[in-house]
Amino acid sequence: MKISQQWTLNSTPDEVYANSIDPAYQDEICVEAGALSYHSEVAEKSAGHTVTVQRIMPSGDVPDLVKKIVGDKVDVTQVITWGERQADGSREGTLDIAFKGQPISMKGTASLSPDGDGTKVDVTADLKAKIPIVGGKIEKMSAPEIIKAIGAEERVGKRHADAN
Repeated sequence: MKISQQWTLNSTPDEVYANSIDPAYQDEICVEAGALSYHSEVAEKSAGHTVTVQRIMPSGDVPDLVKKIVGDKVDVTQVITWGERQADGSREGTLDIAFKGQPISMKGTASLSPDGDGTKVDVTADLKAKIPIVGGKIEKMSAPEIIKAIGAEERVGKRHADAN
């Protein structure tokens, strides 16, 4: 199932990127999303950074069918591998989200691009539940909770952009 979220921040792509590679900023997103526990780390690579965030999340408002599969808590590891800065400040990263012990994953891209005086953030990914017969149903039921978690990133980004 395709999940796509976009928003605009009142900061330059370089400022948004600097925030995104700050472990304290990532921790703030975890708190905003309601994580029960979390750990963020950033590794520099030749042309960008790899941001790894591991969080334990409540399974949220999902139907009983999903709760039977994932339980009351979900151990989520998100890895964004950012690529090289382009001349206009834009960047693209690969997104890989794993749900530990679950037959569910999400892979896609995150991008930062100039938008007037600000930055357009775009997260596009495919959510896959590898469960015969009910996989598509699980994806549809899980998507709202994933979109809520992405919304936490938007809210934190806007708070930081408005503070600049």
